[in-house]
Amino acid sequence: MTTPKESIEMLNDLGSSSYEAAKSLGEINLRIMERALARQMDAFNLLIDGGLRNIRMVTEAKNPSDLMRSQVDLARELGERMLTEGRETVKLATESRDEYRTWFEQGLRVAGEKFSKLRPTAA
Repeated sequence: MTTPKESIEMLNDLGSSSYEAAKSLGEINLRIMERALARQMDAFNLLIDGGLRNIRMVTEAKNPSDLMRSQVDLARELGERMLTEGRETVKLATESRDEYRTWFEQGLRVAGEKFSKLRPTAA
């Protein structure tokens, strides 16, 4: 049977563990947000680059058929690159899910261990 002092020490330890878990969650959130922002910036830069290239094509085109062909090629290239960006974003989402799941499962395990020590044992 645990004494009141042992119970208080266990609760104190549980509080410390909770603080560490919250801190760990904050670090996970920060990493994921940084990576998501980088993905968004890559996609944004890709679109801006495509727009600038399109403007250049319009101003430098010698005839409408060359312009149309160049724009179709550009659209195809941008489509392929955006598809790659989309795949990378899905990969980021999957990795993020796994990080959150691991954090959650670890928290449940630690909490279960702490609470099992608080339960009085039958004599």
